[in-house]
Amino acid sequence: MRTGLVQQDIRDDFDRARRRAARAKMAGWLLGRPASRNRLAVLGEVTSAPGAGCPGRRLEYERVGRLRPAGEAMVPISQIVGTVEPTRYFDRQFRPTSDDVRARFQRIAVEIRSGRGMDPVELYRCSGSYYVLDGHHRIAVARALGQRSVCALVTEVRLNNPAPPVRHQDRPNPHGHLPDPSPR
Repeated sequence: MRTGLVQQDIRDDFDRARRRAARAKMAGWLLGRPASRNRLAVLGEVTSAPGAGCPGRRLEYERVGRLRPAGEAMVPISQIVGTVEPTRYFDRQFRPTSDDVRARFQRIAVEIRSGRGMDPVELYRCSGSYYVLDGHHRIAVARALGQRSVCALVTEVRLNNPAPPVRHQDRPNPHGHLPDPSPR
């Protein structure tokens, strides 16, 4: 709800987003969901994929190029699903999870509410989904203010295929037994 006072409105925007993040965290806890389920996804993070090795391993990715000659595009916020590097300041809906980001959130909100807009965010696009390289706070503010899309510099990337797991036929398993030499 707007009061007409920009400073009060941006404080309310941040507090509302923080409450929503806290409620989502509490709902997950009450429903028995792991806390990691509400965490912002990380590009290349693998939890369980064939040949990916141990859980939580990160796959490497490579740039394919800018999406358009200018590199700018309007990207629906709903298609921004994660981040390039892990962050603890935002949940998977880009709601702030800490008061540490309040000042920056409010500074960006003032610029948007006063009509100055914001700089484009930098995104990686991989398999049709977008991941934030730079602009977490801007996306959080845009989402909190009800915007449906953001202007972004988009770089296309692809995940490199993970190497197949190495089989150690001469090593004993954790129970001290050598593997069966017969083919499977």
